[in-house]
Amino acid sequence: MNFVQERRYHESRHVAARWSALLAVGGLWFLMPLYGQSGPPYPRAPWGGYPFPASYDAEVADPDVHRVLFENENVMFLEVANPPGLDVRMHGHPYPSVFARDTGGAQTTSGALLDDQHIDPASPFAGTGWSQGPPPAGLSFPRCTTAPPEVPHRPLNHGQAPVHFYRIEFRRLDGDGLRTHWKEWYPWMLKPGKPVPSAPGAASNQESSGPWPYSRLYDSVLAASNNYQLLFEDSHVRLLEVTVRPGETTPMHGHPYPSVLAFDAVAGDPREVIDTKLDPRSPLNGQGAGHAPAPSAFDMKVPTCTTMNSQAPHSIRNNSDTPLHYYRIEFKRIDGDLFSSHWREWYPWMQYMQNMRKKEDAR
Repeated sequence: MNFVQERRYHESRHVAARWSALLAVGGLWFLMPLYGQSGPPYPRAPWGGYPFPASYDAEVADPDVHRVLFENENVMFLEVANPPGLDVRMHGHPYPSVFARDTGGAQTTSGALLDDQHIDPASPFAGTGWSQGPPPAGLSFPRCTTAPPEVPHRPLNHGQAPVHFYRIEFRRLDGDGLRTHWKEWYPWMLKPGKPVPSAPGAASNQESSGPWPYSRLYDSVLAASNNYQLLFEDSHVRLLEVTVRPGETTPMHGHPYPSVLAFDAVAGDPREVIDTKLDPRSPLNGQGAGHAPAPSAFDMKVPTCTTMNSQAPHSIRNNSDTPLHYYRIEFKRIDGDLFSSHWREWYPWMQYMQNMRKKEDAR
């Protein structure tokens, strides 16, 4: 790395410090929203022979466009924002990914037609072999995409509204190895779960969560907190890590929000999973889910993704010898077609990204 790249690398690894700075206003202290994780960088292990250096990694080369909302040794969760006319820096992605988006009318990964320039168009990592997942039946969003690593590129937005989506990058693909390595990779799964509240009674109007006609106490992060770990949440999305251990039965729980499910392990025998519905006649029992297979490049088996509407309460029994393990990106608000007229209201920081870029370049 040169000096500038090295400086950006270390700054991006501590992005939380930038976004959680305390401001003194009128003698009062305010805490800005916290994004990303502080602490030392995690080991970098590019997938599949990806040959480009860390200085090109998206969160290093262009952290304004790729905001790290959460990261650990297994995954990185990015919010991607590309406003019109922004001079996006050349950047790449060394890990396989699942994209989740709730806006954009074009039938592309980003939902928009971009002027995308790859540093090596002949590379097998130059944006080929991606798989698209349609929205759940009856909805326009969310949509999902599975992708292998991508060579450094510059996607320029010449449209009228920003490009905006979320991307979960897998630092390790569990694949077929979850069956034999889960105790090594996820030793916390062996620990006993904490007591959880008993299942709530019938929902009342006061208890229901918006258009979801069930008590908010059925929300998975409340009713089945041993199985649904909340990794990140803001006013727009939640990221959950989902685990159902061998021989475990989850409490009755539901999902109030449309979601993208991101899988990095090969699915087991579906006959070994029993899904019991609270209301078998509900239209919110997973009907019409959308699916995207693994990328067609490199003979990949994972990642895969599924799009789901909100789901009525259910209970999952895992009769296999391997945990069910995946990630769930939940959209608390679907931006949809209103994004083009409301993005300045919902995401005011996007209109100032050009100014952020000028200040960084001036340092």
